[in-house]
Amino acid sequence: MKLNSGFLLVEALVAIFIVAATAAVLLALLPSAAQTGKMVGNHQQASSLIQHKVDQMRGVGYGRLTYTELSDASIIDLAPTTQPFRFNTVDGLNSIFPGATGTITVADESATLRRVTVNLVWTGSARRQGNGNMTITVFVAKI
Repeated sequence: MKLNSGFLLVEALVAIFIVAATAAVLLALLPSAAQTGKMVGNHQQASSLIQHKVDQMRGVGYGRLTYTELSDASIIDLAPTTQPFRFNTVDGLNSIFPGATGTITVADESATLRRVTVNLVWTGSARRQGNGNMTITVFVAKI
């Protein structure tokens, strides 16, 4: 008995169905993957901004963590003059994140230690930018 070496119509239809189903699943996952990638990018950007702000605060040092010194060094905005200080304008946060608010709070832990808390909150549409909040607290010691 001799078999034909070609494909049957049923086999070809099954193969086309499997390829189409796989493509449909992958295309359905694409928007979710893009949104997740954007979220990860936002958090990386926020982390970088906050780390930069922490480095600036450490560079200023323990004795200069005051409104006057921080505003003169362009680390915080000119307003408000009381805590929590903001850094929206000096770092152009709204050009990076829509509806962003960056704050810095400095508190004495002891006679030789100050706690610096840097907070960044941003809002945006769930489809484009997403919402987020990141806070880092560090200690600056008097040397």
